[in-house]
Amino acid sequence: MQNNQHPGEMSWQWLELAQMSPQLLYRLLAFRESIFVVEQACPYQDLDDRDELAWHLLGERSGHVLACLRVLLPPASNKRYRIGRVAVDESMRGKGLAREMLLMAEQKVRDADDSAEIVLDAQSYLLSFYQATGYAVNGEEFLEDGIPHLPMSKQLQPA
Repeated sequence: MQNNQHPGEMSWQWLELAQMSPQLLYRLLAFRESIFVVEQACPYQDLDDRDELAWHLLGERSGHVLACLRVLLPPASNKRYRIGRVAVDESMRGKGLAREMLLMAEQKVRDADDSAEIVLDAQSYLLSFYQATGYAVNGEEFLEDGIPHLPMSKQLQPA
């Protein structure tokens, strides 16, 4: 999926890791590091051997990654798709991009399996955002890399 209507507008695309050029992969990983490691002052291992098992949604403008998320594909034993690595550049926050990405991710999953469950681990301060998009807490708060998180899920309904 791509939206290149006007120069300067955000273009969106779904890619698997093998479809990314080395330059695009570098831009994606540098962007994720700038948010999750530098901005959040949280040293952690972003490269977790899961990117090869995921669909990646990238929002770019003028050759810069400004938003991303990934959807981990479920193992054969269940129908749970996992959303993670949701990030929006500081300059683009408050414009509805995270919500737009979640809706695109839900549609991507629905296209693959319209009765799947989507799970995610939300940073606790974003609880109301995820609840407003239909996700429900399904466990106890926990610390991941020193940041409080809540496990959440949403059951997709067949169209």
